[in-house]
Amino acid sequence: MFEEAVKEVEKSKLIYVVAHINPDGDAIGSTFAIYHALKELDKDVHVIMPSYSHVFDFLPGIENRVDNIKEDECDLLICTDASDYTRLAISKEDFDKAKKVIMIDHHQISRPYGDYRFIDDLKSSASEITFHFIKALGIEFTSDIATLLYTGIMTDTGSFNYNNTSAATLRVAAELVEYGAKYIEVCKRLNDTMKEAKLRLVAKTVDNMESFFDGKLRFSYVSYEDINKLGINDEESEGMTNYLRAIEGCEVAVYVRGRSDGTLKASLRSNGKVDISKIAIEFGGGGHPRAAGYTLVEDLETEKEKLIKAVGEMI
Repeated sequence: MFEEAVKEVEKSKLIYVVAHINPDGDAIGSTFAIYHALKELDKDVHVIMPSYSHVFDFLPGIENRVDNIKEDECDLLICTDASDYTRLAISKEDFDKAKKVIMIDHHQISRPYGDYRFIDDLKSSASEITFHFIKALGIEFTSDIATLLYTGIMTDTGSFNYNNTSAATLRVAAELVEYGAKYIEVCKRLNDTMKEAKLRLVAKTVDNMESFFDGKLRFSYVSYEDINKLGINDEESEGMTNYLRAIEGCEVAVYVRGRSDGTLKASLRSNGKVDISKIAIEFGGGGHPRAAGYTLVEDLETEKEKLIKAVGEMI
């Protein structure tokens, strides 16, 4: 499956790795796992990640991230967890500097790009596909590589609670534990630790919550002004939908937040009965049946009314 891509890696000297903007655990886990793996092959490798949530500061190698491609060209660009190259945390100018491009993705709706494409929407995450890619490279897994991939898989499966968790996913996770993944630390840091400012954002989100369709839809909007007052950046302001979705009787949770660039971002979560990826795509975004999102293009009230109608038709 990966034979030609492996040959490309072997002959490449300067390699860059990148994932999508506003990287989540899967984006960070897959990119930095590749970074550590290619270091084992003595490659000159760099991860492009202009910004990220500091809850991931504990992950090995993340301090070595860079903002862009510094050279005039690179031998290879490896892209993970981005279904469209316009979603990558890289400029078009830098993207075009790569002689060859590898794409690793797991989204249902995809606009393939690159010279080598590994897209499998039956896999839980880009990190699960990356696990097999690194195996194909013939590299011995280190604790750091295992920890990063475990982080990606754990976060994208909702700690193995989502229905994208297959038996194969659990076997990969078990193998990563055998390789020394620090799964207890990952769970503690990402599931059981929160800054006070983040907790106050949770409170604000719940305080602003509205209920529709007898509680089956929970909607909340938090302005950038309120988020900024708490000292929280764009990446750290994510994740509130999970608290709305946890309310008994909720089928769809929607969290709209203001961002530093003046835009509004809608994050959607489903408890399984509603395929919210269809809604997100309709509004110009994308994602998975249970986790999706998009950027609002009209004013909040207009978009909110349309969204409530779209969800109501599916509930």
